[in-house]
Amino acid sequence: MTGTSISTRIRLAITLCAGFLAAACGASPTSPSGGLTAAGPAFAGSPASDGTTQLNFSVDLTVPAYPVCPAAPVSAGELHGEGVLTVVLRSVTTPNGGTKIGSNIHGHGTATDATGARWVWSDADLNNELFDSGNTSPNSFSQTVHEGFHVIGPKGQQIKVIGTFHITKVNGTTVVEVEHGNHEEGEVCESGFALTPLP
Repeated sequence: MTGTSISTRIRLAITLCAGFLAAACGASPTSPSGGLTAAGPAFAGSPASDGTTQLNFSVDLTVPAYPVCPAAPVSAGELHGEGVLTVVLRSVTTPNGGTKIGSNIHGHGTATDATGARWVWSDADLNNELFDSGNTSPNSFSQTVHEGFHVIGPKGQQIKVIGTFHITKVNGTTVVEVEHGNHEEGEVCESGFALTPLP
């Protein structure tokens, strides 16, 4: 895979994720000071330019059966589940006038396979991106993404999508690019998230 395709895919996914999640809420997202209550988050005003935004969702999850999801055991068939997911977006201005943008995604829940067996799932993703000196151009940036999606069956069966990606671009030239894990081939295994904003 080329640096351009990794950069474009990751940057587009993060941008779309943040935009869709905020738009899906139908209201301004909550700051962490709003906290979670038994009834869910209380949506408050927009965060400051240096701040944190938290979005909370209920999840309907579908994990495709093998061979669509190459990590799924053949005997499991398609898995269907539910749970909760929290997205925390943060933006910080660096001392040199740049911007550091980060997001954390944490979710967990349960799922049932085609045989009726109960599974548990979790998703933990971390994205950090740095635009030096206020430059938000796609020509110069540094980005690191960690992906961790796990579905564990009652007999220890595992469906895992794990990866780490890093890319640094300077004046449009990729100077560092690293990719580890099974995210490319396993991405379809975690493609079945349907999110509903919590009130």
